[in-house]
Amino acid sequence: MATVTEGGIQGSSFTGTGQSIGTTEDTGFTAQGKEQVKRFTGVTKDRVYHQIDDRKGDLIKNLQGFVSTLENASQNADGFSQQLLDGAVGYVRRFSDRIENGSTEELVRDAKQFIREKPAPFFAGCVALGFLAARILKE
Repeated sequence: MATVTEGGIQGSSFTGTGQSIGTTEDTGFTAQGKEQVKRFTGVTKDRVYHQIDDRKGDLIKNLQGFVSTLENASQNADGFSQQLLDGAVGYVRRFSDRIENGSTEELVRDAKQFIREKPAPFFAGCVALGFLAARILKE
């Protein structure tokens, strides 16, 4: 069993006194660790963006199907309902075009900017989606 003494630990190969904390040796180790973390997060971010880009086509197809469903419903509606559905068609079509033509990095940057500029609508949308998800899962 090892015992602690002023110069180190007897019975072990450790003989440090704890005075090396903050030296350039530790700073290099810290910098190396930070660099590894940056590399790891960069690789992870690239993988996520690549997966999102791969699935964008499916999302766009689904959105286009939703647009055609809304257009059919709009043709059968009248008055205010038709105006509301036509507005929804335009909004979903613009959203679909933005996703199709924008890179994942641009979309993430735009979303961050929107959240910073208008946090209230973002949180209201999150609450609405939460209620919708709860209602769907409840049934």
